[in-house]
Amino acid sequence: MSPQPERRALVLGCGGVAGAAWSIAALTNLERSLGWDAREAEVLIGTSAGAVLAALLGAGVSVAQMAASQRGEAPDCIWDHDTATGGALPPLPGLSLTARSLLGKGLRGEVSVLTALVGGLPRGRADMTPFTALIDSVVPAGAWAPHANTWIMAVDAGSGERLALGRDDAPVMPLSTAVCASYAVPGWCPPVSWQGRTLLDGGIVSPVSADMLLGTDVTEAIVLAPMASSLPDRPRHPAARIERRVRRYMTAIVDREVAALEAAGMRVIRLEPGAEDLQAIGYNMMDPRRRRQVFDTAMRTTRQATA
Repeated sequence: MSPQPERRALVLGCGGVAGAAWSIAALTNLERSLGWDAREAEVLIGTSAGAVLAALLGAGVSVAQMAASQRGEAPDCIWDHDTATGGALPPLPGLSLTARSLLGKGLRGEVSVLTALVGGLPRGRADMTPFTALIDSVVPAGAWAPHANTWIMAVDAGSGERLALGRDDAPVMPLSTAVCASYAVPGWCPPVSWQGRTLLDGGIVSPVSADMLLGTDVTEAIVLAPMASSLPDRPRHPAARIERRVRRYMTAIVDREVAALEAAGMRVIRLEPGAEDLQAIGYNMMDPRRRRQVFDTAMRTTRQATA
């Protein structure tokens, strides 16, 4: 009997503007190394910035097209990298909290400390129109991606539960709405209301949600985790120290999820930023001024990592 072909999933983690740039470079080099088209993944899982990329892949947009956009060589791309995410700082937030219910759940130990804390942040007010326009430019408005297993990760603000939007057990909604929900960064972007639920950024529970693949027939998972890092560096800048603390917390989650996949018999290819990448990224993952430097650096570092 001939061996069964690999059933490969692609997991794209959160990471803001810098994470998206790094991930596109990593995907470019992964495709070259594996002789593979990322659009052919059996399952596409995307969280926050990774949700934007997963949605584009699910709609048939190639990694080469995304890389051309990063380089400013895609004249037909409607996304403006300098302005579409609103800049390096969020607009003034609203007076209400993002998700008061998560604070109570945190006190009762029902959700993680980080998930609870972000519920106490003020409601974000960033303009999500560019995100909606981007996704609606590649799929008909109101539709889902042609790729049936495009899963966009969000969190129910009432329960703290992760939802794989696009999966059979999740609420049905337009792809653009799901992407806005997954990118609803607390304190920065507004929550998304849908059919009585309030949805938040999937990254407040897990930076990648690779464990959503447990119980599927996937045999290999490629996990791109822009918010993880196994490096023991200790930057001097106070803001960078806070960023590393969050990154270490995220890394521990990725470690657990990857270990669970491997224990279930899956092969895992994991990529995360290295020392040069972290230097290029700095401490503000949302700063569009660093985007091109992050992309160019990652084109070099991930080529080496995937060789």
